[in-house]
Amino acid sequence: MERALRFGLALLFVLLLSPAIADEKDPDWKLVSDRNEIQVYMKHRDESRLKTFRGVTRFELKDEFALVAVLNDYPSIPKWLHFIDSAEEFDRRDPLDRSLRFTTQLPWPLADREAVLRADVHQTLNEEEQSVMIELINQPDALPPNNDYIRFPEMWGKLGFVRLGNDQVEMTYEVILDPGGYIPAWIANILLRDAPYFTLERLRRVIRKPEYQNQYFDYLPDLHGPGHPDNKTSVASQNNS
Repeated sequence: MERALRFGLALLFVLLLSPAIADEKDPDWKLVSDRNEIQVYMKHRDESRLKTFRGVTRFELKDEFALVAVLNDYPSIPKWLHFIDSAEEFDRRDPLDRSLRFTTQLPWPLADREAVLRADVHQTLNEEEQSVMIELINQPDALPPNNDYIRFPEMWGKLGFVRLGNDQVEMTYEVILDPGGYIPAWIANILLRDAPYFTLERLRRVIRKPEYQNQYFDYLPDLHGPGHPDNKTSVASQNNS
């Protein structure tokens, strides 16, 4: 426990020494980390003891359907979504509107946590912006209480990308949550600060795995990728000409 406290104090010291550079788009966002081509921003919230953290990175994504395939692979979500130990879907109104349960295991003496969320997909496809974002909305009462976990009383997040052109995308992961129970706000904020960085760093590697390539999901027909039927039709026409 003493070692954990020393570690937490060291992280706090690093946080205080981090650069406080404003995001040009919104001066309320302060840059707290910039490494490995991933920027992590922090925003204070007047109504909460906790801060909001946003991670941003840019990379090449020729197969946008690969992101959908990754998100549909619930058993593998803990491999890239930071802090998450398990993920499952317990309700689906349609493919773009689902209810999910996440669990996370914390070191003793902290109790394990769970989140019950609604995942709502938003598509913006116009001349000004082309993006796909998944909004994670807290629904703590959607499932009966589970005595093995403390349920997050507050959580909200978003994950998705904006097209930049030439197969380049800007991927964003933003999260705010209250872990509930007895976790000091300063420790929770330090832990949350790591979540966007490690999530994006792992996601941009996982999304390139062969098992997620060349797929197609008809509920997102405007995405780009080699598995899209229009691409197959085009290739077949070229081969027959």
